[in-house]
Amino acid sequence: MTGDRVLSEDRLRGVLDLFERLRERPPRRRRQRLRPLLMLLGPADHTSHVAGLFQKRCEAERAPVSHIAADTLATDVSGVLREAKRELSQPSSHPRGEPSPRFPLLEMALWLRDLREIRLAGDGRPPPQGASPAERENHQLVRRVTHPPVGDNENARRRELNRVIRRRGRDVLRDLEDGPRGRAATFLAFLEQIAPIGVAVVALVSAGTAAAVDLVWAVFAAVIGLAFVTVQILARTRGWYGVRRFGWFLRQPYLGRDSTGFLGFALGVFDARPVEADDHREQLDLLLIAAFLEDLRRNYHRDVRRAAWARVRHPVLIFEHVTAGHVGVRFLELLERVRRDNQDESGLPDVDPLVVTVGVDPAAPAGDGPSAPPGARLVDRLAREFRVDLSQGAAENAVAARGLWDRYRREQARVSALGARRELRVDITRDPGGDLPPVRAGRGRPWLAHPALPWIAMIVVAASSVTAVSVASLRYCSAFQIRRTGSGECVGITDGSFRFDEAGAGEHGPNRLSPVLARLKDQNDAVARSGKPHATIVYIGPVTADPAIKNRQLDLLAGAQGELLGLAMAQAEFNGGSQNLRLRVLVANAGAKFQHGHEIAERIRRLALKDRSIVAVVGFEQSRLETQDAIKVLSKSALPMVGTANSYNGTGLLDRGAGYSPYYFRLAPPNSRLAQHAAYWAREGRVGGRPGRTVDVIYSADSHDLYSADLAESFAREFGRGDVLVRKYDSPGDLDRTVHELCQKPPDLFYYAGRSDEFRSFAYVLQHTCPSGQVILADDEIAKYVADNAPEIGHVATFRLYYMPLAAREAWTPPWVGSARNVFFNSYPGAVESMFGKSPSRDHRPSEVRAAVSYDAASMIAYVANQVFTEQAAAPTAGGVFAALDDPGKGALWKGASGVLRFTGRAQGHQVIDKPVLLATVGADGRVHVEEVCGTLVQTGQARGHCPPGAWGRLK
Repeated sequence: MTGDRVLSEDRLRGVLDLFERLRERPPRRRRQRLRPLLMLLGPADHTSHVAGLFQKRCEAERAPVSHIAADTLATDVSGVLREAKRELSQPSSHPRGEPSPRFPLLEMALWLRDLREIRLAGDGRPPPQGASPAERENHQLVRRVTHPPVGDNENARRRELNRVIRRRGRDVLRDLEDGPRGRAATFLAFLEQIAPIGVAVVALVSAGTAAAVDLVWAVFAAVIGLAFVTVQILARTRGWYGVRRFGWFLRQPYLGRDSTGFLGFALGVFDARPVEADDHREQLDLLLIAAFLEDLRRNYHRDVRRAAWARVRHPVLIFEHVTAGHVGVRFLELLERVRRDNQDESGLPDVDPLVVTVGVDPAAPAGDGPSAPPGARLVDRLAREFRVDLSQGAAENAVAARGLWDRYRREQARVSALGARRELRVDITRDPGGDLPPVRAGRGRPWLAHPALPWIAMIVVAASSVTAVSVASLRYCSAFQIRRTGSGECVGITDGSFRFDEAGAGEHGPNRLSPVLARLKDQNDAVARSGKPHATIVYIGPVTADPAIKNRQLDLLAGAQGELLGLAMAQAEFNGGSQNLRLRVLVANAGAKFQHGHEIAERIRRLALKDRSIVAVVGFEQSRLETQDAIKVLSKSALPMVGTANSYNGTGLLDRGAGYSPYYFRLAPPNSRLAQHAAYWAREGRVGGRPGRTVDVIYSADSHDLYSADLAESFAREFGRGDVLVRKYDSPGDLDRTVHELCQKPPDLFYYAGRSDEFRSFAYVLQHTCPSGQVILADDEIAKYVADNAPEIGHVATFRLYYMPLAAREAWTPPWVGSARNVFFNSYPGAVESMFGKSPSRDHRPSEVRAAVSYDAASMIAYVANQVFTEQAAAPTAGGVFAALDDPGKGALWKGASGVLRFTGRAQGHQVIDKPVLLATVGADGRVHVEEVCGTLVQTGQARGHCPPGAWGRLK
């Protein structure tokens, strides 16, 4: 039988299959066992051939392998480790796209050994010819450490060595022989480990914060998270971070330990005395091997690093053929000593992934030394080093018996970790005979460990997070309770911290609501700081303009601006005068035209269930279907509601003939009362100076608008249908055509029952189409338009405007109320100046009329809440406030800026008894003049205007 036949690859399938099993890494994360030593028995040419086959198979898969030749130039353990480290770090030892194994602990140990050898050889000795830059630098360092400046010996030594150690710690990932790779390479090496997970976590936290808290906090969380990831990456390029890795040396049993840290340990290695050189050299060799094994453990430890999971083959160290004097024998003996010495936290041998194969002639002698008795063979010498020492089962005395069980358990655990056998022998010279199955292919890299997967996952998560934050930014304007509607409005509830108009002001001019919202926020914060009991009222109204209005000068937010101003004034006045109870105000935006009234009412209802300090809701200024829905929703919560400017006759009516909501109280007169006065003044010549015989009534045909059609119908009924032409419009363009047609034969009076949003278009067409001298009569609805455009209205010569405001400063003058004065109108100029400056923009003035009625609503609720607080000696509740409003007691009334407030019962819808109805006009000077006052403005001393017969002092 020839050697070629015996050593052909086909005849070696068995040993090749065994080799594949040894180096294949288990797929599951479980306790791994140390791989046994594979001894190939045979002459040198046979073992060298098989070693070559092993190396070829590893390199074909780009698996980690190091081949130590039989005639290696390495003469000591450090030389073997240098060669093994070099070959295991080669590109051919790891797949493309995967990082190569790193050996920072071994590099540091080898560096310390080199310094020690240079010092022992004589620090004055020059570097050898052809020395590398690293070797020359080591010689210079030894000279500086050995001969520091006089007078600063120890500090200088430590400082110089520490400087170099920190630099090496910074470059801990690079190979010493490859030359400096720089901080950028170190940065990129850590980037794959940190960036995908860090960015993904930051993205998830940001998306969750955006969905649950606030967009501002989401951005803040993202900035903090990314800053943390960046700091982590940058920190790992610093020397101090790399030095932290070297703390491992202080936990090793070799060379002793130093309490001063790693720098002290390094100095101890450097300063070893020559008399201790032999023992010190063996201890240092053990340390080198321990560092090599620990580096391998860290490279293969399955933690957050993807590369560790991608390594499916154990690293292989192949000794081609050894004899008794070969350095590989010394290495293997020390290797097993280190494995026995190293223990994990449970006291068991610490498993490393290294697979070792060695070729040895079975007849080779063991050599000299205490480990090789005369006549022993080398193979038996190696086998003794790799055996598992167990108890021989000798009998113990009765006292020592108590420790037998613990010893037995430790031995069993040791066998479990090391295996029952620590070496496998294969005689490669024997002819196996017969055919063997093919060598099984090893498992491939799991797809979850693909190099691109972390980056793909990071991109997907980050993109999802950006999408989530973007959706949140579209869905929510700021805080979670402020939602962005499909039309772009921001609706929700705020304590003043969110500025509704800022969300859409952009480049269109100043924010008219921000100053008053800021004032409310400051006053609410003062309530919280006071620590005193408080009652909360919620204002609900259209706080944003119609998104279709692109010109901010046409937003007509004077009404909302005025109502918020009135709330702020009432709050400041009450909190400044109340000894104990405080008033808190929340603002709920229901959107332009109250489109989101139902949704916001539901939010208020839920909030009231959590916050029992909410005692009432005020506002509801627009008479629309959505307002009715909001009132019905809030009625279910038994929250008292006070309407400010809502004048629809059926406001507050519940479904199925249930009558008016018992919880709704209205400050504005109903349309029937307003129409009665308007028709009377028109017929009697109080409007325009001449009796009106023909009237054209214009109203909005919007099916959701309850106010316009109701007012038009009420006026036509009161005036007399035979003399009234009623025309509706569906859109501003339709209104233009209608007015143009009516101007062909103008009436004595135009009665405008439409909305203020379209009044500008109505007035413009009237001014340029109808003959001069036209008279317009309108309701309080256009008070918002007047607030922004009074000077322009006064300068128009084509028509004269009369309207019926719910309140007016001009009514509180001696001709009407004598010497009576009202706190609100006295304080109003100062309040406007404090929030909007001395000269607010003429098209951004708050509506004084709406400020007055909202002031009345808030002041009345505050007064009642304080009364309940005083009587019950406890924080007021919504039920207590409602009871006081519903049954105030005989003679109870409130003196408001819009008149004396005293309500009827539920059957009449809680209307204000004898509520004042005013007639005002805009003069040529742009000032408002009150022409008529009907109803109880003050209790005594009020002049009586020209009022419908029987309307004074009675409820219509």
